[in-house]
Amino acid sequence: MNNLGLLPLCLIVLVLAGCYSYRHYLRARALLQSWADANSYRILHAKRRLMMPLGMLFTTSRSQVVYHVAVYDDSLKRIRSGWVRLGTYWTGAMDGDAIEVRWEHEH
Repeated sequence: MNNLGLLPLCLIVLVLAGCYSYRHYLRARALLQSWADANSYRILHAKRRLMMPLGMLFTTSRSQVVYHVAVYDDSLKRIRSGWVRLGTYWTGAMDGDAIEVRWEHEH
């Protein structure tokens, strides 16, 4: 059997998967920036994380994106850090209205 015919198909699938992943990444970064702008935060650091607090770990779907962030809060005049989860469980980061924040070291 000649498997050379499968090579172009595999390449097309890989390119499409890469384009989808890159689009998902760009959408998540845009949502994160929009959230920061709406709340008068300046993002100092934002790193996408797979490991997160247990309370978020078991309630986060694969289509949601979680960032660990450090922001400068203009209203409080200080730096805050925490976890930002983008999207809903079912629609993921494509739902721009669903953003959950859990601040660290705040009671």
